[in-house]
Order: sequence, then structure tokens, then C-alpha cells
Amino acid sequence: MRISRILFRLGLLSLLILVSGCVSYAPGQFRGDFPIKESAWIKEGQPIIFEDRSWYPTEDVENLLDSEMDLLGQYNEVPFYIERRQIKPFNRIYTKFGDHQYRLFKKGQ
Repeated sequence: MRISRILFRLGLLSLLILVSGCVSYAPGQFRGDFPIKESAWIKEGQPIIFEDRSWYPTEDVENLLDSEMDLLGQYNEVPFYIERRQIKPFNRIYTKFGDHQYRLFKKGQ
């Protein structure tokens, strides 16, 4: 009888440890190194100024692995990236939007 109580308590403790590892994030909270919520200036359609050109956000959000991306710089405290396989002159830059999600920016005319 005593052994069954010990086993029950160990099982309960194991369950609590497993459940405590599951965490969810609400919009706007931080997850990893990047905010899930985008900066207001991106939502408003304001450009990134890079290499004397304006780069405007698009509606496109691409699923890319972090290992496929290179950090290019920072604008208004937001890092921006290129795909590692791109060569100059660049035709696309990205901001990180979520887990493996990048907002596409294209050059203005």
C-alpha cells in the first residue's frame, strides 16, 4: 500500500513537470529573439532605407529557415535580412515576423 502511494506521487510529479514545459504566447509577447508583433512603422507601410533606396513592406510573409538568412543591418531598431543565396544587387530584404516567418520588402520605384 505504501509503494502504491509513492508510485502515485511520482506519477503526479512527472505529469506536473511535463505540463509545466508547455508554454503558449499571446500576440505581442516575446518568443525567442524576436517580437511576434510587428513594429507600427512596418504595419503603416513605411519603408526601410538601405543603400540610398526605399524598401517597402509587402503583404507577403515567407516561411524560411533561420539558417537560410543573413543579417544585413538594422533600421528603426528592427533587424533586416537577406536570403543567404542572394548576390548584389539585392532585390529582396526581409524582417523577421515570427518563428521561421519573414516579411518581404521590395525596392520602391
